Amino acid sequence: MKNIIRQPLLHFLLIGFGFFLLFKVFGDDDDLDSKTIVVDKESLMNFFQYRSKAFNQEVFEERLASMPREELDKMINDYIRQEVLYREAMAMGLDKEDFIIKQRMIQKVEFISQGIAEAVTQLTDDEIKKYYEEHMEGYYVQPFATFTHVFFDYAMWGREEAKSKAEAEVTYLNKNRVTFNQAPSRGDRFFYHTNYVERDPEYVASHFGTEMTKAIFEASPSDKNWIGPFPSEYGYHIVMLTKNEPGRYPDLDEVISRVTDDAQREFTRQKNEETIQSIIDEYDVRVTLEVDTEGGSDG
Repeated sequence: MKNIIRQPLLHFLLIGFGFFLLFKVFGDDDDLDSKTIVVDKESLMNFFQYRSKAFNQEVFEERLASMPREELDKMINDYIRQEVLYREAMAMGLDKEDFIIKQRMIQKVEFISQGIAEAVTQLTDDEIKKYYEEHMEGYYVQPFATFTHVFFDYAMWGREEAKSKAEAEVTYLNKNRVTFNQAPSRGDRFFYHTNYVERDPEYVASHFGTEMTKAIFEASPSDKNWIGPFPSEYGYHIVMLTKNEPGRYPDLDEVISRVTDDAQREFTRQKNEETIQSIIDEYDVRVTLEVDTEGGSDG
């Protein structure tokens, strides 16, 4: 089935059918010239879904069927008003050379092209694996650490006294087996946090500076030992580091859902561009602009 979907001929037929539908729905001149407006289920469903900016045929059919008569009448009147004003605008030629309308029409064609690209993009396991290998940097798991600290403030004690207190404190904490959870009751209040859970180096460095961050991420984790003291720009810190995970590239199985979604989006984008380019190639494009490389465009 996947091989059939991936055939270029089928892509061409789907593209052609998509644009046939586009012109059928949006480009019927006979309907625009007519003074007859048919309000049927299909037209109301389209109007209802576009107005709601959501598209689910089954859900909207149920909502339409259960809609109170007063609300239904209002929607019908809104649809009629919009259709009449649209036809009058087209009859007056207000769509001609209007950049906003032109952009809206382009968006509709792109919308159909995107839908076709999504329909024909079915990735194999090998394609997903290849995509992951080519984009591994985007899935890199940053190193992270979990730790708590006891802080002694320069501003309160001065540098020498803060260091002296910190050195005495690390001895006390280890001798008395002070636990991770007891850290908030020790030392001075820090400007940021006491506990840091699974934080990466960038986050830690924003609070403690690069030198202390380097020391933390080079240390071995332990839920029994306090290490330090480490200086920051604010004071001295004694740290209990309970988790220190190095950065790594995850196995594909760990991130398969994310990789599949990303690969699907990328391949769909490529297929969409190929679809649009195939349409462009059908045109005879003549560029008559003459450019003076010295002074810009001619005229």
